[in-house]
Amino acid sequence: MGDDSVGIRVARMLRRLALGKGVTILALPELDLSLIEAFEGARGVILVDALRSGKPPGTVSKYSVSAWEEPPVEIPALHGLRLKDVVGLANEAGLLGCPVIIIGVEPRNCRPGGRVSREVSAALPRAVNMVVDALDEFGPPNRGHSPG
Repeated sequence: MGDDSVGIRVARMLRRLALGKGVTILALPELDLSLIEAFEGARGVILVDALRSGKPPGTVSKYSVSAWEEPPVEIPALHGLRLKDVVGLANEAGLLGCPVIIIGVEPRNCRPGGRVSREVSAALPRAVNMVVDALDEFGPPNRGHSPG
């Protein structure tokens, strides 16, 4: 789906880095309720996805959701199930015992079979850096080990 593959592309790039033993990288082709299971027992969750917010294509934005807060209404998603729905359900089920950070990349092209746009391709390293920086918000990392 063109630029909608940004989360999977960022996950592939993150797997090449030594993020620490306690870091698990999941690459999910679709947003569904199975994502809630990843919240359980986590010290923090970082979600990366294509998000339409009206900003220029390739813009990388960061949103934070704290446990037991109402998820921000402004986080748009390209899927039938919205990010705020998943975070809200995890919260209601008592599984959101950790902060959630959402890294969104503004897409240009989300047509089936389409290529990743130049803007989103250029934004991938920024998104990866934002994820790495966000990991530090969850406490001292266990760096130097292979990713989990």
